Amino acid sequence: MQQHYIIDGYNVIHAIPSLKKTLLHDAVSARELLIHSVGQLTHTKKFRSTIVFDGTAPQSTPKQSAHAPVHVLFSFPLTADAKMKQMIEHSKNRTLLVIITSDREILNFAKVCSCQTHPSTHFANLLSGANDTVTEKSDAPLSKSQIDEWLKIFGEQ
Repeated sequence: MQQHYIIDGYNVIHAIPSLKKTLLHDAVSARELLIHSVGQLTHTKKFRSTIVFDGTAPQSTPKQSAHAPVHVLFSFPLTADAKMKQMIEHSKNRTLLVIITSDREILNFAKVCSCQTHPSTHFANLLSGANDTVTEKSDAPLSKSQIDEWLKIFGEQ
């Protein structure tokens, strides 16, 4: 069975300086760059992943395919931390979960529940090693055609 990474999206964005900088002026691009990077790592390392973001999904968010390499959840009305905790609680095989966050309370909760854990900085280093676009291209927003191409790759269009 495959490992399932549950990732606190904004924690990881804040752990990658270039994405943190992008987030200041373009949250959508910062999220898309993270999703793209996680998608590459997911494909390379052969694991499932769910990125949890605080808040509500933007109106323009396309419907995700059940076979997309990266699943994206927006936590509203919960916080991302509460949503991640809920996902851990409802998991049938917690030993396959890998929880990625900077929040000590969630990391401790996950450990008690027999999940593997990594801080956001550790995961950010994995992303940097697997994908140079995180550091090289994050200052440039994606064009409409680039976004459309990634949506096709992720099976969302």
